[in-house]
Amino acid sequence: MKSPILYGLRSIGLKWKLLIPFLLFSFIGTTTLVYIGLSSQQELIKKEEKKEILQFYHLFLTVLDHKKEQALSLATVIAANPQVQRLLSEKDRVALYELLLPLYRQLKNDFGIDQFHFHIPPGKSFLRLHLPEKFGEMMVYRKAVIDTMRTRRPVGGLEWGISGLGLRGIVPVFHKDILTGSIEIGFPFGKLFLDDLKEKWGVDFTVYEKKGEGLYTQLITTLKRANELSHDPHFLDTIVDRPVILIAPDGAPEKSIVLGPIKDYYGQVVALVEANVDRSVIIKRLSDTRILMLLVGLAGIFVSFVLIWAVASLFVRPIKEIVIEAREIAEGKRKSSLHQRPDDEIGMLTRSLNIMLESLKQRRLQVQEYARTLETRVQERTADLVASEEKYRTLVDKLPLIVYRILNDGTTEFINPCFTHTLGFTPEEVVGNKRFWLEKICGAKWTQDKEVLNGCWEYSKDFRIERVVRDKQGHLLTFIDQAIPRQNRQGETKWIDGIMLDITELKQLQERAIRTEEIKVLGEISSRFAHEIRNPLATAGGFARRLRDALPEDDAQRNIANIIVEEISRLEDILHIILSSIEPLTLSLSEVNLPSLLQSCLRHLEEDIDAKKLNLVESFPRSLPDIQGDEGLLTRAFENLLENAVISMPEGAKLSISASQENGQLVTIIRHRAEGLSEDDLEQFFFPRFTSKGGSAVLELPLAKVIIHRHGGKIDVIREHENDIHLRIELPVQGLRNP
Repeated sequence: MKSPILYGLRSIGLKWKLLIPFLLFSFIGTTTLVYIGLSSQQELIKKEEKKEILQFYHLFLTVLDHKKEQALSLATVIAANPQVQRLLSEKDRVALYELLLPLYRQLKNDFGIDQFHFHIPPGKSFLRLHLPEKFGEMMVYRKAVIDTMRTRRPVGGLEWGISGLGLRGIVPVFHKDILTGSIEIGFPFGKLFLDDLKEKWGVDFTVYEKKGEGLYTQLITTLKRANELSHDPHFLDTIVDRPVILIAPDGAPEKSIVLGPIKDYYGQVVALVEANVDRSVIIKRLSDTRILMLLVGLAGIFVSFVLIWAVASLFVRPIKEIVIEAREIAEGKRKSSLHQRPDDEIGMLTRSLNIMLESLKQRRLQVQEYARTLETRVQERTADLVASEEKYRTLVDKLPLIVYRILNDGTTEFINPCFTHTLGFTPEEVVGNKRFWLEKICGAKWTQDKEVLNGCWEYSKDFRIERVVRDKQGHLLTFIDQAIPRQNRQGETKWIDGIMLDITELKQLQERAIRTEEIKVLGEISSRFAHEIRNPLATAGGFARRLRDALPEDDAQRNIANIIVEEISRLEDILHIILSSIEPLTLSLSEVNLPSLLQSCLRHLEEDIDAKKLNLVESFPRSLPDIQGDEGLLTRAFENLLENAVISMPEGAKLSISASQENGQLVTIIRHRAEGLSEDDLEQFFFPRFTSKGGSAVLELPLAKVIIHRHGGKIDVIREHENDIHLRIELPVQGLRNP
């Protein structure tokens, strides 16, 4: 759905389509240039501000350094006085006080000296002219004093004392080259000092005292009100070695601030100083510049608008003329060609319209001719389509194949009559159920549809598969299913076309041929080995009997010879079974009732079943049809199978025999317990084996398998549990063909 605003913008005139973007570009360009100019100027002014305010910090440090040098100079002059040296060496406190008191008063008045202090080794207070009543304590808290005594060199700088933070100069005093003490001259570092700097430079200063690691408090300030501080006090914690400059901080846009560390004589930060500069002049200068740049930008935009308007008007005028002429061509009012224009794009458009005008004339004549013959052409084309549809429908309906189409939502859109004929489902049952194909044909539940036909729907790939389908009556049929996906223009699979070929009978013939070929090959191998074994076995048997008969009855060797004769007899019985199982069988076909045959075999084994106290369970429905077969051979085969089951079962076990009809086959299942059977025993189940009944009889299990196969059936041995097996014997209900 189109947006009304977007549609309205597209509907405006060509002149405005040219003006709007150019004006927009002009506005953006001019605004950008103005912004860049203002930003550049503002950055330059900020850089100059930073340089200027940084100079105040450096001037402040220079003043501190100058005061330190002045204190050292005064202390050096006094330390060089011989009388001072002598009195300090004699530790004459009173004489030294009387000598220097006038000098202290003069220095305090003229230079603002606040501290005048003598020390004696190793760092003990001797005389404070500014506080004469306090002396005698060890100056362990004064590192500068201790360092002066230790190094015998002058030390100067900012340091804390009893009277507070001061700029001190300490010089050692010698008498006759012997260190007698030191003299300290100190300038006060307080509000008067900062007020003097503010008066000279017009800048407010604030000093923050360091109380601990990352902890500062305000010590002195020249600001009138505490709330004039323009930054968070916690910000002070971030300043370590170099100054930080704040231009127009939050809450004080008219201020510029520099914050820097103040270090003592040995390089440790003892305080921070803040210089606060008024920038109202700079703000007014920036405002005037901003107004000027805005006026210049507006003037540029106006001039651009006028020029673009003139250019657009000149550009659009010939286009309007061509549009009027093109409308006349479209309405069929113009017959003559358009007048020629210069060889530019407008001229090319004019020539193209003239070519179109001539082409329309020709097309109009052709349309008139087509209109005259259209009805005849439509009738001919319709007849061709009907004939083609009838050919297609006849071909699909008569094909001995199932033809189908499945939509992507699971709906079966089309099936041909062969589907109903083969599987028994009506078109209404198929088309009306979206899950029919997945559940009935693919054998899947609706929740598993992602795994069914996945390659077709998701990847649009053909597939060919052999599938087993159960028809409406429950019979299993085998088909070859060939599916071809059909895509739309976007590459998505819209439906699947496919064909299914019924190969049920072919699969049965294939399995029967495979079984026949297996029996043939095994028969040839067995025949060859049986004939090779028979002659040596007969010779060995004859000599063994002659040897046994030649030995006296009481001879111990006669028993050994008798064992050899018995074992050779067993081998001869096995050889007989092998030969009998590979001999060609001629079937005498008749109607055979399988339940009656099985019951007859069980009566023959009734004595053995009772002897082992077996629990016999029979299940033979009365509705089972008769089969075509040789009753004698089938009886022989089932007796061998049942006898083997009875012999291998333990006493009191359960023997289950059932018969049923499945997919055109009579299925007989014999379930019994057989302990100690390994996987090799199952694979060799139909090899000849002996029974313990009646001496050393041999069961004809190979012959039983051959008889079942000759009747077109098959027999499988399956392990159900660890010691439970069942024999599944299938025989065709329809009988044999070409026995």
